[in-house]
Amino acid sequence: MDLGRASTYGAINSSPTISTLTLLSGKHESLQAELQRAVDKLVDLNPVLSGRVWQKAGQILLEPKAHKEFLRTVEPPKDFEKFSMGDLEGLDLQGKVKFLQTLEQSLCSPMDGCFTLGHGSQVFLVELLSLGSSIHVLAVHLSHIVGDIRTLYDLVGQLNALMRGEAPVPLIWDSDLRLSFDLFPSSLSEKDRRKLQWGILGWMVQKLCGPKRLSRVALLSKPKLAAKKQELKDGASFLSSNDVISAALSRAIRGSDIMNLAVNMREGGQRLAGNFWQTVALDHEAAKDPNAIRQHLPKRQFFKTDEMPLWPYAFGRYSFVTNWTACTCHLSIPGLTVRCHLPHSNFLKGTPTNVAVIFHVDAENLGLSHNVPPSNLDTTGLLGALML
Repeated sequence: MDLGRASTYGAINSSPTISTLTLLSGKHESLQAELQRAVDKLVDLNPVLSGRVWQKAGQILLEPKAHKEFLRTVEPPKDFEKFSMGDLEGLDLQGKVKFLQTLEQSLCSPMDGCFTLGHGSQVFLVELLSLGSSIHVLAVHLSHIVGDIRTLYDLVGQLNALMRGEAPVPLIWDSDLRLSFDLFPSSLSEKDRRKLQWGILGWMVQKLCGPKRLSRVALLSKPKLAAKKQELKDGASFLSSNDVISAALSRAIRGSDIMNLAVNMREGGQRLAGNFWQTVALDHEAAKDPNAIRQHLPKRQFFKTDEMPLWPYAFGRYSFVTNWTACTCHLSIPGLTVRCHLPHSNFLKGTPTNVAVIFHVDAENLGLSHNVPPSNLDTTGLLGALML
């Protein structure tokens, strides 16, 4: 199976795996057995997940049915062997997130850190870590080569249905769009496209000379966000959460000239599996205004200057924001209570340029996971005003 042109871009090579972690509580006597059946059925429904990736004659190809094990149980760290429900109940939301961040070190997909096209790579894995009989962490990993975050959450939605004993809505893996889709907007000139490709050099410059990247999580208040959307609206019919948070990041991040935003290109309720997003490049200064983002983002073209600048890409002075909040199929298991969700930090730690992920940390709050060094992030302005 040819995975198409969209899989060859540097963003995927630098972030080979996307993962979501879910903290759950409650007793479930047959959790592992039921999860095993559901995961096996999920792979049967989506044979791509059983494959491994190879590179041949300039193409990225998938060899199906190369793997047989897709659920792995993980032993908890010794420091948490006696962690109880009482301990969990005593944590506020920030405490639960930090708890999950600590446990994620044990939930590291074998796809991370050893990904090589030449040797093949597993593309899908579910991990289960249980603390006693009442606290569970589930990690779902997907290779970015075969799918984007929408694909990951559609698979999570299918897994939820299987755990409920229902028939999941199928995904289309071999669409006509997949082989012709381009991650760069059609409005970009060939000259600007060539400048964008200098981002690979900037990635290498930051990898060799830039600061060490760590993952940090900030909690965002939905009421504060709603108030800011009304306060900052200037002529626009509405502002989205993405507009305001992206503008807050543009104001907060120092040392970056370009803000890249990911836009999902699926239409309506299309159930297309694969990589169907485009990168829209915005000038950092202009993107400080959420109304400018609202005006220009749908056009999918660079704004502020007539031509896209070269040097920010060549030196890695760019940032990337991706919004996961449109993906609402969070992992849920009958009989268990969901405590919080968190993107795995591996791809943030492994990316040498600024990356931020907007996500639902629970049903009531948003989260912002990022790898921006504290010295390069000003939280006294709009971003700080949105935090819990």
